[in-house]
Amino acid sequence: RDRGYPPANTLFGSSLCSDEINDTAESLVGDFQNKLGTDGVFNLGGLGGLPFVGISGMGAFIHHVPKNGKIFIVFGPHVGISDKGVVGQIERVGQESISTSCGAGIGAYKAIMGKKGESEAETYLGTKDFQEEYIIAKLSDRLDPLKGQEQSNESITFLTNKMYDLVWEMMRSEINAYTTKDDFWKEVTEVTLLGGIVVNRGHGAGVPGGEDFYQPLMLKSLTKDGESDLYGEVFGDFPALAAPHRAAKYV
Repeated sequence: RDRGYPPANTLFGSSLCSDEINDTAESLVGDFQNKLGTDGVFNLGGLGGLPFVGISGMGAFIHHVPKNGKIFIVFGPHVGISDKGVVGQIERVGQESISTSCGAGIGAYKAIMGKKGESEAETYLGTKDFQEEYIIAKLSDRLDPLKGQEQSNESITFLTNKMYDLVWEMMRSEINAYTTKDDFWKEVTEVTLLGGIVVNRGHGAGVPGGEDFYQPLMLKSLTKDGESDLYGEVFGDFPALAAPHRAAKYV
């Protein structure tokens, strides 16, 4: 609000995974809605948090901004940590067995690592499951350092960081298609991008809404004059993990 993001002047979008675990009453998006005072949120994200709405969906979102308004987008993948501390697993309400989180990311990881049976993998990759197929294709070379290793907390952490890269690359490409147009800044005064990783915790029985955490990796402001890194001002410099993401240029 101190930066001029009142409810009547702000368009809020999120690009998080479509998993319902990220859309509870106490979720990150819900918290931002409460703080910003906005009535709704435009959901840009599909599997893994990638903004699969594409350029058309991004255009529809941008055209909803109030005149001389501001846009705020939160984006990134998610990963569960179970009560036993296993990265990539999470308890879910009404289920006795442990579930994966993010299922799309871990499913892609297993396909790439060859952990599916040959015929099963063929069927899996041959469907019209374009979002998952895209994730598998884009992750394939990026997971080379994990090949030959057993799945572990470290390997799923590595995977999650690569998922973040995929989300950011697609997000940057889609927004760039509009912010590079001269008339864009006639209607919009600022775009704020908050990127990071949602960590799902405590979604089992008796814990409504879960106890999720969020690791911010990027906070950028875009205006007609260029981009500014706001991360240090808001979050400080403590997470070394954020350094390369803060350095990533928008254009």
